[in-house]
Amino acid sequence: MENISISLSENERDRVSEIRIDGVIDTTTSSDLEEVIESLLKRRRYMIILDLAGVDYISSAGWGIFISRIKDVRNNRGDIKLANMIPNVYEIYELLEFDKVLKSYLSVDKAHNDFEDVKEAEPGKKKV
Repeated sequence: MENISISLSENERDRVSEIRIDGVIDTTTSSDLEEVIESLLKRRRYMIILDLAGVDYISSAGWGIFISRIKDVRNNRGDIKLANMIPNVYEIYELLEFDKVLKSYLSVDKAHNDFEDVKEAEPGKKKV
């Protein structure tokens, strides 16, 4: 049985939450990740970056967690962004055509910057 390590960091200034995951996301570990995401949504934290640099494998149960929450997140003007996928995980992401639903970034910084770009483009928002 594989283990999973999940760490959460939250930026109060811009409301972006970063979840760093290490290990394997499968049927035995996906519930741990699901709990973290659910806790964010209950607290109305809808801008989420999943740092997958330490993830070697994601099963259908893991992908299902991301996909099942995306509608609720986007209905609340947020998004789930994936960052730092290793080539094997990225290949499955593309093969399953999740690239049509979830954006992927080479780094957490690039994903974070994309949230900033969206905020600046919102009507009524002024660039400071």
